[in-house]
Amino acid sequence: MFFIIVFVICIYTLSIDVNASNCDPSISYPPLNRPGPSYTIPRKNFSEYLICYPGKNHRKRWILFLPGTTEEVKELYSWNWMRIMEKTQWPFCTLQLPNKGLGDLQIAAEHIVYAVRKMYRKAMREKEKGIRYKTRIHIIGHSLGGSLPRFAIRFWPDIRSMIYQLIAFGATNHGTSMANTACETFRCPVSVTQQRINSSFVCAMNSYQETFSSIKYLNILSKFDEIVRPVNSSEIYGKHVTNIYIQDICPLRIFSEHLGAGIYDYCGYFLTMNALHSRSLKNISTEECCAQKLMPGINASTIEFFSKVIYSAEEHTRYLLMHFGEIKNEPELKCSFRTDCIQRKRRVEQTILR
Repeated sequence: MFFIIVFVICIYTLSIDVNASNCDPSISYPPLNRPGPSYTIPRKNFSEYLICYPGKNHRKRWILFLPGTTEEVKELYSWNWMRIMEKTQWPFCTLQLPNKGLGDLQIAAEHIVYAVRKMYRKAMREKEKGIRYKTRIHIIGHSLGGSLPRFAIRFWPDIRSMIYQLIAFGATNHGTSMANTACETFRCPVSVTQQRINSSFVCAMNSYQETFSSIKYLNILSKFDEIVRPVNSSEIYGKHVTNIYIQDICPLRIFSEHLGAGIYDYCGYFLTMNALHSRSLKNISTEECCAQKLMPGINASTIEFFSKVIYSAEEHTRYLLMHFGEIKNEPELKCSFRTDCIQRKRRVEQTILR
């Protein structure tokens, strides 16, 4: 069922004119370094979504793992990256996005800000005790989990000095035409409207500049991504940014699609580990990156592998269908993320007075 829905929507998206610069010119955004807004939800609500695993390898930076839309973070990473982290004693945290990433992303971004600040403070305390030297953290995210941190980085500038690197697998950095088509046809989940190309949320996230030079960015992409369309809408540009398509290294990797590129593909794993160990991502060897099909610890002949992949597709479809019919139009961008609110309010007041 999932693949039928994807196929039908893909046919419709062929007619969409994708232009990432068609943002609403009436909206203006805060300066890049304006202090971020206060939390809009109680701090005690944040802790239930963040779980940390303090590995004993104190030479490594803390890593924050983020899931995508409809994804449960432990279900997504427990059979791949979490096993590798535990085996290497690498300290990491997982953050579950509220409502499985289907609610208002402006609120979901606050959870990332909270997690980054908490993990950084923990690393600083460990440094003061002499047990850790590297305090800035890595973030690894799939799909929405790879793009949402950029919204947090854009509007909460204090966390930029706390993040060393953002590694994204098939991120919706400029939205996806799949969301445009779906939301023109149906009433959509809130976050799907916000992941449309040229949505107010996406335009705000990319306002003025896409990246910040103090942070390294790695985008691992697939030319067979069936969710993020067109595939180059995942690309971002700036200093210390690397966009790599797995098929440019391993041309026959047809099975490395939206989920596979960073969740179980060996080349995606190889690139990620190179980035985590600060190795060069230039002139990646085909022999090394394409040496195996699946990342360590995953066996294609086992029931677990197929059950996890099928379960992911089924859950993605089920949660989308459960939340379809919610809204037709994207939630308005909050005043914290735009500077034209005062002028708009004045115009409304003047209209009322008349």
